Amino acid sequence: MTMDNGKSELVYHGRRAQRADSRQRRKAILEATLRLIVKEGIRGIRHRAVAREASVPLAATTYYFKDLNDLISDAFTFFVEQGLEHTRQLQEDSFAAARNLSPEERTSGAGRKLLVQQLTRFILTHVRAQASNRDNRLIELAFRNEALRNEQLTRAIRMANQATEALIQEFFDLLGLADSVAAAQIVHGTILNLEYQILSGAISIDSPLLERTVTMMIRGLIPASVTAEEAVPQG
Repeated sequence: MTMDNGKSELVYHGRRAQRADSRQRRKAILEATLRLIVKEGIRGIRHRAVAREASVPLAATTYYFKDLNDLISDAFTFFVEQGLEHTRQLQEDSFAAARNLSPEERTSGAGRKLLVQQLTRFILTHVRAQASNRDNRLIELAFRNEALRNEQLTRAIRMANQATEALIQEFFDLLGLADSVAAAQIVHGTILNLEYQILSGAISIDSPLLERTVTMMIRGLIPASVTAEEAVPQG
């Protein structure tokens, strides 16, 4: 399936389900896989364990996912689809903040200062919401660690990263940044790191350090002002 204006694609590898009841059973298997990852990590994923957790016959898991790599990869793709809406909301909020300013205001010092404040608030809200869902962050970290050993999962995570970064990149394209690709990498990497820091207890979810970090990042990416020529989006 194509996502994010065709810039990235998330792919399912297991057997497709055609009927509504089959799709529901396949979904139950993927949901059970995610629950097991929270309880036991990736190494706890076995056909029999997943079937037990999903309350389906063992034959159902092997029918849709003959290969455990397909099951793990598809569980990650399913997980990403469930969570991508949060990133889309961040993008929509950010775009609304930028579009509320005229092109002239976007290039002014006052306009850029307002964008820094609003984008900082949006990112902080996103990070705190993500970090508050401990189970989902454990799942995400388990997938990312397993990807170092699983080439198929590596590809899935690469696609998911590209999907998220494409959303972020569009915002910086709107502002006419010379290198929106690098800016998206910085924002995405910072968000993931802050979520991990909160999850590991290194910093608290309401720590002033969070706001200082995000503010410094955004100020570095969005200059105080740009010329009219620099404000033209790059092709």
